[in-house]
Amino acid sequence: MKFRVAGVTLVLVMCALMVPTTAGAFTSVAAFRANLQKRINHFRGEYGRAPIHLNLHLQTSAQAHSNDMALHHNFSHSSSSGRSWIERIRYWGYRGGWIGENLAVGNVTARTVMAMWKASPPHRSNLLNGHFKAVGIGAHSGKYAGRAAYYITSDFGG
Repeated sequence: MKFRVAGVTLVLVMCALMVPTTAGAFTSVAAFRANLQKRINHFRGEYGRAPIHLNLHLQTSAQAHSNDMALHHNFSHSSSSGRSWIERIRYWGYRGGWIGENLAVGNVTARTVMAMWKASPPHRSNLLNGHFKAVGIGAHSGKYAGRAAYYITSDFGG
């Protein structure tokens, strides 16, 4: 099986922390997921890309990672146990040939997450990757750099 991994990087922590503390928090993880997926698909549509759908394996991977980052106050593609994002996505059962991941942290909304990702070339590339057909979105509240924050993970697959 040929395996390809899309390039990823972390959202600049400085940018995430520059989001004003008055930014509106989301009311539920389900509502945040739906809003972010809608914004991702709208952005993809502007560039002629097909919409992406939610995938249970990617969803489980993304949520597990957001939970882990919040619990350990760790903003990284690697888990607190040292598992890489690729290993994590595979562990949770996703077997597609293309995978990618975007992260965000801070007092964010779906709108501010999209603004950060669209401004970052590697994250923008994941958003617009035509090979990606599915997404899983995780969100969990916690503390980052001593401030209330949401840890956001989007795992992409195709």
